[in-house]
Amino acid sequence: MRYRLETERVDLFDANILIVMNVKIDKEVPFEELKTSFERACKLHEVLRSKVVIEPSGEAYYVDNDEPHNSIIRTDSSMEELICNNERRRFRIEEGEYIRAFLSPDGLVFMMHHLGGDGKSLLYFIETFMKCLANEEVHEVPFRNLPFDDIPVISRLSFGYRLLTRYWNRKWTGQERICTFQDMDDEYSGFWKDRKTRVSVRRYEKDELDALLRKSKAIGISLTSYMITGFIKDSGKKMSIGIAADGRQDDNRSMGNQVTGIAIKVRYDNRKSFEDNARRVDHLMRKKLSDPRRRYLSLQFMRHLEPTLKDALNLNRAGFTDNGFVSMVAGYLGYGKKIRDMSFTNLTRADIRLRYGGYEIKEIVFVPPIVSYAKDVIGIITTGDIMNVTRHVYDKK
Repeated sequence: MRYRLETERVDLFDANILIVMNVKIDKEVPFEELKTSFERACKLHEVLRSKVVIEPSGEAYYVDNDEPHNSIIRTDSSMEELICNNERRRFRIEEGEYIRAFLSPDGLVFMMHHLGGDGKSLLYFIETFMKCLANEEVHEVPFRNLPFDDIPVISRLSFGYRLLTRYWNRKWTGQERICTFQDMDDEYSGFWKDRKTRVSVRRYEKDELDALLRKSKAIGISLTSYMITGFIKDSGKKMSIGIAADGRQDDNRSMGNQVTGIAIKVRYDNRKSFEDNARRVDHLMRKKLSDPRRRYLSLQFMRHLEPTLKDALNLNRAGFTDNGFVSMVAGYLGYGKKIRDMSFTNLTRADIRLRYGGYEIKEIVFVPPIVSYAKDVIGIITTGDIMNVTRHVYDKK
């Protein structure tokens, strides 16, 4: 195995890149059975049998790894306590550590570094884990990333954007700094010295969820648009909203970072009804999501930047570098002082089966990371008749 980090490279030096899912199943399971199933599931996914190397040239790759360091333990800590403790403990991706799992009083808590994959990837790992637990037939799953070069409609940036990335790359040459995992350790130490995050969960049961679905359907919009409108209603200002979207072109169920995203800017208009505001949000979303060039623009643009410049953008956000050129680029791309007001990821109805032999998944809570270009992150997932909405923000330590 040898895969070059391309679209994933923006996550390599991000100091807050932890995806969390809390899975609640309908019965207690002996820990040894959970451990055996977890270890077997990890062996089936190619990316979880890899590690990340940074070469002297500055390029980074996933390569084969004989001794992965994914783990599962028992704990008395809650999900929020686990997030607070683990987000500041750097994942040793250079040793093959992508997933930490915990048998907690809150349920099974899975924490994954974004280089292990996106939100759907973690769902697919949980699917494999549950199949192993139920002694169902399972198969090896290859690593997948986004094959931009195979998709003509999104394979090229516009002329203007290509000129800009080339200019920045030339400016970076000569002042380029190749960062190491020791730099990553130092970055984490400095970044988390005076920070912690807070997670709140809003649970919608069947009646509330059905009511929201009826209301959004009645005005012809998505539930995501309806929820976003509710969050921005009292903001009082024009909001920059990031919206994550599945980037898979072929409905594959592999682990790998295959997420893309768009951004919209919108102000809630108090002179209009909630429904009219929601239609406006939905229109802006659909306009970008329906156009492949816009849907993948951010990833394509970042893909064309020098890998070490992408590392420097994250280091700049963490306060680990004071390079003037990097600060300028960071400000332009939303990694500086002005970042997105909110970021939404709606995994919609969990794209996995809920019953496995004698076990049933009753509920899932999904907590996205507060990535470098956002400050208020919303995660949404529906499991059966229950929708959980989480809000992940920075809190004073």
